[in-house]
Amino acid sequence: MALAFTATLSAIPTAQANPFTISYNANADVVGAVTQKGITTGSVPTSSPQASGTTYTVLGQGTLARQGFTFAGWNTSSTGTGTTYQPGSTFTLTANATLFAIWTVPAAARLIGNGGAIINVANTNSVANGSLCLSAGIRGITSDGTHIYFRPSTNPGYICKTLPSGVLVSVHLVTGLDLVASDQLALVFGNGCLYLRKDTTTVNSIYCIAISNWSLNSISLPAGNPLPAGGGWLNGNFIQFPDGRIGSVGTSTAAASWSGGVGTGAGQCPSTMFCKSLRLYTPAGTGAATVLTYSAEFVLTDEINGWPDDDHGIATDGTYLYQIRYSRGYKVWALQTTSPSFLVFNGDANGGSATTPACGATTGVTATYCLISNPVNGASTGAALTNATYFGRSHGLGKYLVGDFNGASRFWLSDAAAPPPGPGNPDITPPAFTNSDTFTVTENIATSFNAATITVNDSATLVIAAGSDGALFNIVKVETATAYLRFKASPDFEAAADIGANNIYNITITTTDSVGNAASRTFFIVVSNVYESSVTTAPAVTGDVYKGIVTTITVTVNAPGSVRFLWSGKKIPGCLARPTSGNYPNYTATCQWKPAVTALQTITAEFISSDSSFSRSSSAPSSFWVLKRTTRR
Repeated sequence: MALAFTATLSAIPTAQANPFTISYNANADVVGAVTQKGITTGSVPTSSPQASGTTYTVLGQGTLARQGFTFAGWNTSSTGTGTTYQPGSTFTLTANATLFAIWTVPAAARLIGNGGAIINVANTNSVANGSLCLSAGIRGITSDGTHIYFRPSTNPGYICKTLPSGVLVSVHLVTGLDLVASDQLALVFGNGCLYLRKDTTTVNSIYCIAISNWSLNSISLPAGNPLPAGGGWLNGNFIQFPDGRIGSVGTSTAAASWSGGVGTGAGQCPSTMFCKSLRLYTPAGTGAATVLTYSAEFVLTDEINGWPDDDHGIATDGTYLYQIRYSRGYKVWALQTTSPSFLVFNGDANGGSATTPACGATTGVTATYCLISNPVNGASTGAALTNATYFGRSHGLGKYLVGDFNGASRFWLSDAAAPPPGPGNPDITPPAFTNSDTFTVTENIATSFNAATITVNDSATLVIAAGSDGALFNIVKVETATAYLRFKASPDFEAAADIGANNIYNITITTTDSVGNAASRTFFIVVSNVYESSVTTAPAVTGDVYKGIVTTITVTVNAPGSVRFLWSGKKIPGCLARPTSGNYPNYTATCQWKPAVTALQTITAEFISSDSSFSRSSSAPSSFWVLKRTTRR
């Protein structure tokens, strides 16, 4: 494949003797054609100089990663408009080349405008007071993972409870709630509470609507860690993480005035950018007994000052944080604790006037936005929601929800998406084994032979658990997700060493990932028999042999079966099929021989195995002098 050169490639005459250089660029500030500041970790691969005409193999991603994004290969242009090469592909070198990392936006970070459904609330089960929840605008919406809760605009002292399908389940009066402002306060579920801020200015306490008795309770915030003052229209924004923490996002501040300092470290704001704080609290207890403690602070960065000027809600899956803006688009941050959180999807462009919607973008948007009022398909006409306001997520369903401020009791429920683990979405999934349970090997394999290859779908440790036949094996890890099992001693089918002595070795392997998630699985290594040569020793007698006196002849073989004894090539009566006795590898057979003449006699033995995996064999001859008796009968 010929390399298509762009302005990033420096052409060198082919006659030049010096080798060409291939450079790799992390491309941290570009998503597609959009300059969107970001941060990468790890290192780009390095390549040694190559001679002109060399067929060059493109290197892999290695340790390089960009927070929130998915690596999609390398391109000869930083904007992804040149030639794309996947790791392992090849091209012929004719000049110096720079390959730029291409980063795509995961689907979990761009759900609005890309599917889901508009849900209309209906009282199909004739729930008492159900009419209070119909034909009303939404004033805060949240979910406990099973049900949806919202405040109706026409009766803000009530909480309406529905199924995700919109079917009304119950209607609850909350005494005193009608006195709490409804237009600019979000609703969020957690620890048996429906949390909401008391108003747009109180920062030291919040309300908990206890769903056990539908009471309104004041919950204090920890001293010295008040709620940040909300910005835009929805000053009372609120959020809940999958791990149970709750919090709020503050207003935008320039890096030069940021209290945490300027930079890309934890708590800092990058130079020339604007940042806002997401402050989190950990609830303990339930309902009215809930106690909040300070948990953490995230820094959300943006190149636009004051965005959103008209905040309509925030929500998170613990990995990505969404924020929506009235009648326009939304932005998504990849949450980080060790650095500022940069944008991963900019569905509101520069925050200016509306242009062409771009909800389907996978590599960023430029001067475009994603229309939140039509979250199903992002179209700019035929708006599905009159005024998309209030934002939440059903962590149990893995779906986001947006209320309609002016509509007739309806909301949008997104498609389900499972994000990768994040700081608020802990990795609780153990590694999974990806190979079969059973392996078969032949006996007598060397201890360096890989009796089994164990693989998992994560970077994890692999160890042999105690018990079963594990002590008979060594485990050799070859890379982060693969290990080999090897016998400590060469297995012998005829002398099975496993528990049960049936040549089926049971080994339990435990795998543990970097955060402690563990899984165990039992594997079986079956040792099969192979065709072997039997060995029959030369016949032996004890002491002298005398004419007319019975003498015992003994042979040893390495398999079960029968032995025929011969005297000078002639059959010895009673010794034509003498059975063996004993255990592998030492079986014996005997013959009672009464010599009839004195002379030098030759005895041989022929063995026939009863185990089909062993061959027949004959012994070497043994010679004995048969002596004359020295006593009379």
